[in-house]
Amino acid sequence: METTVRIVGFGDSVVSEVLDSVDSGSIDRIEIPDLSDFSHGQIDWRGRLEGAHWLVLSTSTILAGDNAKSAQGASMTFAEFEGPRTVMVTDIPSDPSRLAEAWGFVIERIRQIHMLFFTKSALSAIAEIEEMDESELLREIRLRGMTPQVIGFESPENTVTIEHSLGNYSCTPKAFTASQWLGKYLCELPLQGPGSEGIKNAANRC
Repeated sequence: METTVRIVGFGDSVVSEVLDSVDSGSIDRIEIPDLSDFSHGQIDWRGRLEGAHWLVLSTSTILAGDNAKSAQGASMTFAEFEGPRTVMVTDIPSDPSRLAEAWGFVIERIRQIHMLFFTKSALSAIAEIEEMDESELLREIRLRGMTPQVIGFESPENTVTIEHSLGNYSCTPKAFTASQWLGKYLCELPLQGPGSEGIKNAANRC
């Protein structure tokens, strides 16, 4: 029986871009018209996350307000109990001066994150915050946070680099944007089997 990959997404525009790139999975998009003004208790995280493979979030979402931050934190806690793996997309927020604030949320919750994904611009900015070379950042974050996968999409160099618990892998993406690549990768990864070979095969199909 063929597996249908189920992905739940909550957050700002970058999350929608990832979900829009999913072409072979089942999408549950949690629609909140105004992230700055809603009751975070209205979301049934247990019901939404049951049976899902992935929960896709973004660092910028927490900057929308206290309710958005609380909702995102709750989603990660429920994901630990319900089974989906949490994917955190790190991008540059609309107010770039607040990137360090958004990154602080990631650091606080790093042990709840299974896949940490960086756009090229965010990777450069976080390397500056952490006072570290970009070439070392992905590996250092993975080691410090014990995060199963830390990924950088470096579009100018046309490479994707994946640091994972069994090593690392780089390839040339077929997708044109970071969001397109990630949406496809999330669909492929559960289908390609475990370990380094599964990661390699999934990455090469995107």
